[in-house]
Order: sequence, then structure tokens, then C-alpha cells
Amino acid sequence: MRKISFILLVSVIMFSGCKKDKENQPPTIGLKTGAAYTQDGAVIPVGHKLFFGIHAEGVSEAITNFTVKKYLDNGTIITVMDTGLFAETLDLDKIFYQNVEEKATWKFAVMDRNHMTAEISIVIYKDPNSTYGGIYYFPSITLGFQNNTTFGHFLNPFTPTVYFNDSATAHQTDVDILCYYDNATTPPTPVLSSAGEMDNASTVAQTLYPCIVNWTLRNYTLWDISVDTSPIAVSDFNSAQNDSLLIVSYHDVWGKKKFKYATAGKIIPFKISAGKLGLIKVISADDTDTGKMEISLKIQQ
Repeated sequence: MRKISFILLVSVIMFSGCKKDKENQPPTIGLKTGAAYTQDGAVIPVGHKLFFGIHAEGVSEAITNFTVKKYLDNGTIITVMDTGLFAETLDLDKIFYQNVEEKATWKFAVMDRNHMTAEISIVIYKDPNSTYGGIYYFPSITLGFQNNTTFGHFLNPFTPTVYFNDSATAHQTDVDILCYYDNATTPPTPVLSSAGEMDNASTVAQTLYPCIVNWTLRNYTLWDISVDTSPIAVSDFNSAQNDSLLIVSYHDVWGKKKFKYATAGKIIPFKISAGKLGLIKVISADDTDTGKMEISLKIQQ
């Protein structure tokens, strides 16, 4: 009897030890390979796409955090993406854009629920022959808030055509920007957003503009909210003749589904779903939902 008890005790200890070892295993992460993906050591012109494929797995625990950071030779660390999740597997294809740094070490990292981490990195170089691209500039565009019957609410930033609800539905593939006045926020605020806000855990845009619920394509524009604390100078916006300012002004990690308090004097970076970057200067914005907003806009060609 004592011999059986001893064997059981040893078995329990061995099982506990194996379980403990398993719980302490970190997640795994790797980059996808193939012609479509940006490779280690690639030389990329400024403003061109970087296409990364990431596959990670939580071995003992689920993955709870994923980050993408750029490490520059001068010691600067730029967080490009930092997102929480809870998943056994992360499989992601993500597009970023080459910025102005000569060399950047891109590091992709995951952390599991035990705070164990794994990372992988590649180095990307700027093409020394890079040239900046052209921009479209529209010095004055007027958008109406939701209860304005004089000015439309939806914008194609390339033409720039402003649509009311019915026309916007007919041209939904061209609409990247909409605006409204949010009375539910304290204090109330003029807002720049897009139809894609509906698909990102927000009910405001679809409540004010029910037509977008039935759209088959809702373009999603991201708005860089970091300018609330690190503003862009109006003089810089006014003097921009190519897309260099647009490229350095937008930060992926700060890209959000809407921009609140889009008030006069604000310079707001944005990125549309097609990847083009732009800047909006708010010339004026009324403080009522029957009012309007006047903007200047610059966007990559």
C-alpha cells in the first residue's frame, strides 16, 4: 500500500513538473515569406508600401498583446502599432509605408497572458534616390453637419465632391470622409469621420446617417489624434508643396476612427482606406448640428 502511494506521489510530482514547464513556454512568432512580402534588407522608396505578414502562436497561454516598433540608428524608438487581443493564434497581413529614415529595424513582438514574449525583426533601408510625390490641394471645401440642408455631409477628397445622403449612397466607393456635430459628447463637438466608423464599434455615424447601414462598401479613414498634444503649424501646412509633410505627420499608432474637437486652426493628418495620406486644416467649424465646417485639404496623388 505504501509502495502504491509512493508511486502515485511521484506521478503527481512529475505531472505537476511537466505542466509547470508547459505553462512557462513562451509564444512563437515568424514573418511570412514570398514575393508579395517585404524582405529583410529591402531598399524602399519613401512613401511606398511595406507589406508584412506575421504569424504568431500562444504555446502555453493566449496572446494578449502585439506591437510593431521601428528602431532607428540614433536611438529613437517609434511605436507603429500596439494592440491588445486575446487569441491562441495571430495571423495578420499588414501594410505600412516607408518613411524618411535612412535605416529602420522593424521589430514585431507578441506577449502572452503569462507576460512571456517573442519577437522577430527585419531591417529596411530608404532608397537614396527617393523623390517626394505630388499632392492635390483644395483651399476651401464646405461640409454641412447632419441637420444642415444647404451643404452635403460626405466627401470625395480627390475631386473634391460633397454629397448629400442619396448621392453619397450612389457614390459610396468614392466617399472617404464625413462630418457631423456630436451633441452627446461633453462638451459637444464637430467631428471628422468616415462611413467605416460604423464597422469599428461606434454607433454615432450610423445613427446620424442611417443610409450607410445599407452600403456595401464603407471606406474607413484613420485620424491621427496625436496632434491634439503635438500640433502641426499652420505655416507648415500652407507651405507644403509635395507629400513630404504628409508622410512625416501621420503616425499609425495614433490613427483612430474619428477626430473629435475638429475646431478652427487644427491641422489633422489622416489616412484613407486606399493608403493615401492627407492633411486637413480646419478653417471654421460651427457649434450647432445645423451648422457647417470649412476646411482646406491636401492629399497624396
